[in-house]
Amino acid sequence: MTEVFCQKYTDCASCPHYQKQLFKYRSYPKGMLIPRERCSQNTIYFLVSGRVQVDSEEHPGTVFHDGQFIMQPIGSRVEFHILEATECILYLFETPQTICGDRFKKGLELAKDSTLSSTVMDMYFPLRLFINGLKMYLNNELLCAEFLQAKQTELYFLLNCYYPIKDIAAFYAPIYRYSKTFRYFVMQNYLKAKDVETFAQLGGYSTPTFRRLFKETFGEPAYQWMVKKKSQDIYADLTTTQISISEICYKFGFESLSNFSHFCRANFGKSPRAIRTESKENV
Repeated sequence: MTEVFCQKYTDCASCPHYQKQLFKYRSYPKGMLIPRERCSQNTIYFLVSGRVQVDSEEHPGTVFHDGQFIMQPIGSRVEFHILEATECILYLFETPQTICGDRFKKGLELAKDSTLSSTVMDMYFPLRLFINGLKMYLNNELLCAEFLQAKQTELYFLLNCYYPIKDIAAFYAPIYRYSKTFRYFVMQNYLKAKDVETFAQLGGYSTPTFRRLFKETFGEPAYQWMVKKKSQDIYADLTTTQISISEICYKFGFESLSNFSHFCRANFGKSPRAIRTESKENV
């Protein structure tokens, strides 16, 4: 049978809906060590090929291989040792999408009561087809936000329809463990706060208590962390998305483009437009 290759006729990179933050394709060579770092979002790792050893509180010294997937919750620290050349798809999300309401609610209740244990899931055939297709789309730069959101919904349908509810509950259990922590509150709400005082009020904390908890949890003052995190997120939006500079400006609470430009020059040494232009030239 002659192999058929698909020709892509659209340039999603020029579309304002283009984005890279929902699904990601990654490949790693054998022997590579990905140092321990903290997850800034809930992340599911679907292994397309290869074999990986994971070291985290949720998966201590766990080995998983092609055709399997694991989940690391927001705020968790994880290290990967690539045992064989590996390809994987990462899915980053805040909360599981609601599909089939009653079953979903039952799953949530089970998840909240589940004990924390290493849960490695096998990709059943329908999910394998989905992941292999997703790999092709990502490699073809088909990164329209609306398309990827549709694929996200499809993913949840597959998980809901082809996996027992107890297995899915155990899989998601770490999310609910972390959802009660101060770190989770910070990671979910830092974009909503313009200053430390507002941030404290969002969580119902006094400002001194919030500052103390923050320093104990993150090892640095709240304001310093907020500026650094804002800088990282702004830089990511400028270099990995096609969101307009004006939208990014107002997304992060700047009152004007001139204020936004001043922030970028102070933190990156360049204007927002220069950062974006340079990132395109380096692709």
